[in-house]
Amino acid sequence: MCGRFANHLQHLKDWSEILGSWPDEVSGGYNVAPTQTVAAFVEDGGRAMRWGLIAPWAKEISSRYATFNARLESVAEKPAFRHAWRSSQRCLIPALGYYEWRGEKADKQPYFVHLESGQPMVFAGMYEPAREGGFPASCTIITRPARGTLEALHPRTPAVLAPEQASAWFGESPDDVLRLLEEQAPPAAGFYPVDRAVNNARYDAPDCIDPLE
Repeated sequence: MCGRFANHLQHLKDWSEILGSWPDEVSGGYNVAPTQTVAAFVEDGGRAMRWGLIAPWAKEISSRYATFNARLESVAEKPAFRHAWRSSQRCLIPALGYYEWRGEKADKQPYFVHLESGQPMVFAGMYEPAREGGFPASCTIITRPARGTLEALHPRTPAVLAPEQASAWFGESPDDVLRLLEEQAPPAAGFYPVDRAVNNARYDAPDCIDPLE
């Protein structure tokens, strides 16, 4: 899964021409949590969106049900996500990397996951646009079963795209992008332990992503 990530990006490297400008109203963070505002990129540029998708039939903004992640295997059927999926409302959510935890609840050790290439880790996502009644634009990160190195950390991982896959992600049919995510080889990623201060969602500082000595 992906329940926290860091998106304090100094530059987007190979993604800069694809994604365009970072939305002015979004500040980067080192410990971004669900319900916060994040930068999500659609075909025509960056948008500020609530992390945690609000279904088009929802009567209120609620955190009762976790909608910050959508499982690839069921995204086409789950009531909260199927409208965005079938309507091809897709976005890209860039990050430095994300956090995962090991251990018991009282003694969880956080780890920071990143691409070994040093490139931004750009998540495949979906969104619902803003609508009347005070509902902001909102998004979710698609997850898939972990493979390779990351299996040792957690059974699931965000679906991460490479720059050359961006046009297909935005332009292909739902069936085609489903195959894209199912068949793609996972990018080379690594992880290392970080300070337990990350466990507190209110703690947001550059040292969140520093490796433990």
